[in-house]
Amino acid sequence: MDSLAVAEASAPSTPRLLGANAVFATISAASALLLLALQGLITKRMGEEVFGRFGWVLTLAMLGEALMDFGVHQLTIRSIARDPSQTARIFQNSLALKTATGAAMFCVMGLVALALAADRDLWVASLVMLGVAILRSYLLTIRGVLQGLERFGHDCLVVVGDRVLVLVIASIAIQRGHGLLGLAVAFIVARVLAVTGALFLARGYTGGVRLDFDFALWRELQQQALPIGMFLVVLNFYSYIDTVMLGVMSTFTDTGLYQNAYRIYEGLSYAPAILSAVLTPRLANLWKVDRAHHLHLSRRSLVGAAGLAIVVGLPVWLLSGPLLVFVFGTDAASAVPALHILLGGLVFVFVIWVLHAVALSVFQERLLLSTTAIGAVVNATLNLFLIPRYGRDGAALATLLGELLTMALLIRGLWHVLRPAAERA
Repeated sequence: MDSLAVAEASAPSTPRLLGANAVFATISAASALLLLALQGLITKRMGEEVFGRFGWVLTLAMLGEALMDFGVHQLTIRSIARDPSQTARIFQNSLALKTATGAAMFCVMGLVALALAADRDLWVASLVMLGVAILRSYLLTIRGVLQGLERFGHDCLVVVGDRVLVLVIASIAIQRGHGLLGLAVAFIVARVLAVTGALFLARGYTGGVRLDFDFALWRELQQQALPIGMFLVVLNFYSYIDTVMLGVMSTFTDTGLYQNAYRIYEGLSYAPAILSAVLTPRLANLWKVDRAHHLHLSRRSLVGAAGLAIVVGLPVWLLSGPLLVFVFGTDAASAVPALHILLGGLVFVFVIWVLHAVALSVFQERLLLSTTAIGAVVNATLNLFLIPRYGRDGAALATLLGELLTMALLIRGLWHVLRPAAERA
């Protein structure tokens, strides 16, 4: 048995109150409104085309971040939740490992940006945002420690502080008319400050800030994170390939309008993200110590997620036009049909978030990978046919159908875990 497996099977965790954790996770998720406000400011001051260009480079950076992290963040949460005594060792080695993977990611995604970017300014902005992605991955490592220890209060400070810095510094850049590149530089300045503050806040849990080169642990981290990492890369591809394809196959104005709708839709998904963030360490612990409670909490969370989707989504559907105009300006009213299509799949997304937490807790990373890969292939294929004909509305429809398929495949794959205990006998 490898050392991580031994560690996970040893010391007991110390679960904290789910209610308190949920409150802090809710505050963290709600702070996404700060980023939505920033995106609205970009659209109103710089126009739909610039917003489309910025959304395009941001999407490339998010894809690059998934390649760099490659599941280490999720593995950190699970491993520390199962054995807090490993916190400093895992954290210090994760930072060192990400130094290597970050350099490789920057080179690979830099070449991708060079091949796809419509002009030099877009390519340079893409490079800067890839630097932002590297810093955000370090921030996720710190958050992985805090979430694994169920210190959601400190995690909340990290998230809110990061987003406040981004909003303030980027707003200054916009007000001064620095353009797309200036906006990207503002992001990297804000993220440097955020990472510095987060490292200071978490120093008591991490044993200080230093790089550890335990190559045996590196191999274990990479081997155990491989299924999760591949899943997250595919998930990011699935979630954002429509934006990349719209930028290449359509116009940046159309891309910007789709981003208007998608940002509202994505913002609503922070609600199940709260559930997932709180449930992941708790379910990981319950799968080890109390399978019956694991089943009860999983099933109750799935029902709650579906109900929450209706409660959250229906008002947004009814007020979609005024909401888009309020956040992004009058031109955004053209994105109402795309938003309506996306909202049609909101229940699928909410349930999927909880299913992800369940799958991670029972070591079903390969299931996550296979189901998401199928959804991604279907989504990209549908985009090839629907974007040329329907533009942003076609991209929205491809997303909805992909979410439905992914949810169905996950439920089927996890049925042995989710079915009633009486059926297992």
